[in-house]
Amino acid sequence: MRWALRLGTLYGISIRVHFTFLFLLAFLALAATLARGWLGGLRSLLFILLVFVCVLLHELAHSYVSIHYGLRVRSIILLPIGGLALLDDLPRDARQEIHIALAGPAANFFLALWLGVLVFVLNPAAPLRPVLSGDALLPSLFWSNLYLGLFNLIPAYPLDGGRVLRAWLSRRMDYIDATRHAVVVGEAFSLLFILLGLVWWIPWLVVIGLFVFWAAVTDERVTVLQSALERIYLEDVMLTEFHSLAPSDSLFDALDRALHSLQDDFPVVDNGRVVGVVTRRGLLRAFAGRDWNNSVQGVMNSRFEVAQRRDTLAAAFKTFTNRGLSVIPVLDGSHLVGIVTLQNLLHSVAFLTRKGAAELESLRRP
Repeated sequence: MRWALRLGTLYGISIRVHFTFLFLLAFLALAATLARGWLGGLRSLLFILLVFVCVLLHELAHSYVSIHYGLRVRSIILLPIGGLALLDDLPRDARQEIHIALAGPAANFFLALWLGVLVFVLNPAAPLRPVLSGDALLPSLFWSNLYLGLFNLIPAYPLDGGRVLRAWLSRRMDYIDATRHAVVVGEAFSLLFILLGLVWWIPWLVVIGLFVFWAAVTDERVTVLQSALERIYLEDVMLTEFHSLAPSDSLFDALDRALHSLQDDFPVVDNGRVVGVVTRRGLLRAFAGRDWNNSVQGVMNSRFEVAQRRDTLAAAFKTFTNRGLSVIPVLDGSHLVGIVTLQNLLHSVAFLTRKGAAELESLRRP
């Protein structure tokens, strides 16, 4: 995500904080300082930081269960209204998605339980009434975790409760239809949040409603696209008219083919076997300090990825993004039958609506 500052890595998960969160810290600390002095400002700042530590623990609970089920968690983003765990793969098993979704609220309820016990031990006579203030740190953290857990259980997709709803619906209908039904419910809740925020003049409720609405619409589009990518194979979109190079070809030969075609990257084939790739960037770098009569073998990249023609576009996109590649040779067994580039995959995405994926599937049927 853009405008996010990386704080570090925890168990292989990149932890980032959005710049708006830093702005929120500064704004609330300044407001508290002006209202209650510098000590009150420091207490409020500490309270906000501890609340977002609880939010981080909430997201780490999601991540832990996701990793347990073999899903890779790329990063966690801390936002002014909560956290967001970014997964490389979406859980499609309903039971797994329910477990992942409930792990976050469970972490908050666990923290609330121990904080409640701690408050009672330290001051048994104190009434445990709702409070959110830096002046009463432990009770405030207790109520914050309780509120976080309960709020996230609201079936407003993409909140955790909404994901549980989507998983429950996916047992009764297609995954995409389940997502769309959950999104409708999420949009209804978001409009309710906005309306109540305007009627009772609670600005943060309006912001939360707007965020839930935007996140629901965005997540629906991502889910539909991901579903299409998983239903389309590389053989449906790969480039079958392409040039290849031999290890003995000169750099001048490579340049000549690049200039007389729209192809920037070339597989290098030796006796019918792919032995490397030459990229446009590699050619330009080689021309800066090499004789054009030198061979391709000296500049080709021998560490490359290949794919099979029946691999999905989802797998190809993951390879492109994880490895930073620009071209992947496509094989049928060990025989080169095509190439895919990031550019041609991005062009294909424009046609990968749910209808387009279904049409391709119908064409495959005899």
